[in-house]
Amino acid sequence: MRKSTRAVLAFVIFALLAGHAPAPAAGQAPAPPTVAARLASLLRTDSYREAGKLAASLLADPALDARTQALCGRAVLLAGRVREAETVFAKVLSRSSDDPDAHLGLGRIALIRNDTAGAVAHFRRAVPSTLYYEEALRLLWETAWESGTFDDLFEIRALAEERYGRGSEPLPFWMINGLARVKGLAGKRLFDMTGTFERVRVPLTTSEAQPRIRMIALKLNGKGEYLFDIDSAADDFLNLSPLLAEELGLTLTGSAMASGVGTAAAAVRFAVLDKVDLGPVTFRNVPVRVSDIHPFRGLKKGLLGTGLLKRFNVTIDVEAEAMDLYPLDRPELLAASIDRKAVAADVPLYVYDATTVEASLAGAPLALYILDSAAATHLVDKPFFEEHIKPKLDPARISRGGIQGAQGAQWVNIIDGVTIVLGQLGFEGQRVCEFEMEELNSIGGRYLAGLLGNPLLWPYRVHMDFRAGRLILEKYRKP
Repeated sequence: MRKSTRAVLAFVIFALLAGHAPAPAAGQAPAPPTVAARLASLLRTDSYREAGKLAASLLADPALDARTQALCGRAVLLAGRVREAETVFAKVLSRSSDDPDAHLGLGRIALIRNDTAGAVAHFRRAVPSTLYYEEALRLLWETAWESGTFDDLFEIRALAEERYGRGSEPLPFWMINGLARVKGLAGKRLFDMTGTFERVRVPLTTSEAQPRIRMIALKLNGKGEYLFDIDSAADDFLNLSPLLAEELGLTLTGSAMASGVGTAAAAVRFAVLDKVDLGPVTFRNVPVRVSDIHPFRGLKKGLLGTGLLKRFNVTIDVEAEAMDLYPLDRPELLAASIDRKAVAADVPLYVYDATTVEASLAGAPLALYILDSAAATHLVDKPFFEEHIKPKLDPARISRGGIQGAQGAQWVNIIDGVTIVLGQLGFEGQRVCEFEMEELNSIGGRYLAGLLGNPLLWPYRVHMDFRAGRLILEKYRKP
């Protein structure tokens, strides 16, 4: 459940995961004390792992009613089992084609697969949901926002006013705040992308302070070029340091606080860039975040996240020191650049706000992990670690150490020599940090078992095929 009662942003290493949660409808009578009610309670309290386990037992009953089946599908999806959830929702719709909760689930899956049009179609049919209408409206709003259809935001606001009006409820904070962020842009298109290209090749660079983080230069508002960390674990289009925002003379609006990896909170504000140039590609009317996070201190820089990356098919080649961007509607161009004989891994790539993959860590069951190009290490959720990894681990292998997050330094338990399996590809001798993911997962509104950093990426040419939803790791040719 994504928190709507507070304006909070979560950072994973350099990752930003913003979210809000639907609240139960006002005046709603409590459900009877059944197993299904227990499942609903687990979902309301963000207990995604437990909800997923309970849903699996309920789904074993062939006589399960459609409404409870849809609730189980939601639990399975939020527990991270995408394909299983899709099957459950399809069964629900075969029995009740207008079930709003099943359409909500399928809309979320469409978003996970970077299918904006499919997501919008399902979310519109999910608005009548009794329990989850706020989530349906919020996701419909966010999808319209990211696709740039500004005028659709007013249509969605009208839908929200009618739906919330039934219970004499005010419009939610996220909608009021969102409109305030883009005041004065009516009739324009957010993230308006222009430029003809078949491939944009952008030089990669690094810094002495963070040599494993790859950066590219972007030209902002027709002025100078500034460096941006490539952060696939961020949901942002762009995030700017306060010093960079000041140099550009941006007008800041709104406010929020950030929490996540690190020991302190960070202030976040919002702005709009008139123009962002990336080679022959230009984006106009670009909403951005301005964040006072630790890696930005004293620097005029920023980070770019999945919100930008997913508008292309992407290749990151650290040996060639270049990132290539291909049009989403020309998938053959990326395909032609890949030597299929050298492919070491070809696995599903999901967009749970950030890039996400399915992996097995230290022999634990397959689970979803954030894929973070800006992280130099891996994280595993503490409860997941204690259930699936720690019982088989020699205690002597666990040591204390520090990690550097967006909020600063933090002490964690560290395990060296771990094997991580991604598809058919095994990575041995990896360092993993035990980390409490509860807050990050509750803000993100789903369960992810951890985070996988760039030690899994940079040994390969990394292809992020956002059109097909695939992560492809290609071996480098030997000298």
